[in-house]
Amino acid sequence: MKALFLVHIFTTSFSLIMAIGFYLNRDCVYAIYRIQKHGKRINLTYYPGITVENINDWRKDKQRTKDEKTNNDLVKIEKAIIDIMDEMDPFQLTNETFGQCINQKLYGKPATHTSFFDYSEEFVKQAKQNKGQEFANSFKTVLNKLKEFDPTLTFERIDKKFYRDFVNWLQGKGFSANYTGSMIRDLKRILNKASEDDVNTSTTFESFKVMSEDVFNIYLTEDEIQRIYDIEITEKIIIEIQKENKRKQLLKQKKVINSDKDFVMITKANINRQIDALHRARKLFVVGCWTGLRVENYLSIDPELQFDLEKGFIHAIANKNGPKLKIPMHKLVRQIVERDGFPQTISQQKFNKQIKIIGQIAQINENVIYSRTEGGRRVEYSQPKFELITTHTARRSFASNLLGRGIPKQFIMAVTGHTTEKSFNKYTQAIQKDLMTEKLAEYDIWK
Repeated sequence: MKALFLVHIFTTSFSLIMAIGFYLNRDCVYAIYRIQKHGKRINLTYYPGITVENINDWRKDKQRTKDEKTNNDLVKIEKAIIDIMDEMDPFQLTNETFGQCINQKLYGKPATHTSFFDYSEEFVKQAKQNKGQEFANSFKTVLNKLKEFDPTLTFERIDKKFYRDFVNWLQGKGFSANYTGSMIRDLKRILNKASEDDVNTSTTFESFKVMSEDVFNIYLTEDEIQRIYDIEITEKIIIEIQKENKRKQLLKQKKVINSDKDFVMITKANINRQIDALHRARKLFVVGCWTGLRVENYLSIDPELQFDLEKGFIHAIANKNGPKLKIPMHKLVRQIVERDGFPQTISQQKFNKQIKIIGQIAQINENVIYSRTEGGRRVEYSQPKFELITTHTARRSFASNLLGRGIPKQFIMAVTGHTTEKSFNKYTQAIQKDLMTEKLAEYDIWK
């Protein structure tokens, strides 16, 4: 028994060497079984889900802790490995089947999955198949971050200590509170599905907090939307924007600008393509600003089926789950359809880039100051407003401008899909603050 309590090492001949060792990865204990036979060598790893709260309690020389119960569990694991190797050819095992065999010995049933990443990759494939690439991308992002954090992660090791370490690691990289929260949210979705599939047996993840904070989001005023609609996009403007963006890039890289030779000039054909693409994005964005539709819905409008020009309504799904609504048609939307025809769709990624350029051309360059939590501390930013325009700004502008005109909230919420006034107030907090400060300015105390 003393030999088992330490590291089990034995040889039967000079051509056969076997060893069982226990080691610590952060606070998690894992076992490695090593065997060398007739020139062939293999290492098999098993994570039993055992953690050591105080790493100073780990005795590296004896591969044990100060906790008797933990040590007894390690002895059972070691004995299970020895029994398995008496019955099976270790060279026919993988880490996954190795873990299944140990769980069979210890608990009477194997774990159907010991590889967290194998299961998660399959989850991403199914997410893409069921809900599309955009939906799957967020899960790919959290998996990439988890692989960077701990490439050997298993279901058994996803506990409260893991949660604290992972959050601290994300914050240490300077990620915002909302970005960190999105990582935890998507991880919980994977783990919840794994529990439904009887792959994950731990429920610890349910207590993981998805941190978030209110983020400052801009909206465009009716005047700014009109300016976007009215802009002229010329060859000269495109060249000047190219130069300005290149100048900013060089300054950011701390490079000296010597002359126009530092700027790569684009061809006339490319300029014309850019002009056409920007006009298309401009029209689509204005449609979004005056329909309140989600970006995926206003980018996929079928004007022949959804526009009733005679009665002045748009028939569309405005929120995630429907149903279809009759949305009054704004004069700018009617002009776009009647004058040029409804524009062709565009990818959201390109759309986000192009509407920033459109905002720049329309000189929506008011300086915006805002702050957010990054790396656990508040950081203040100052940017021109056009840099903050996104595809979702259109929908937010719709709700904000209607509210600013005094239209009752319940009418607006019928289109935006907000089910509670609290969530709607949070969504339109920028315009509501503007309205309150304007009212405050009317009091004669300032005169």
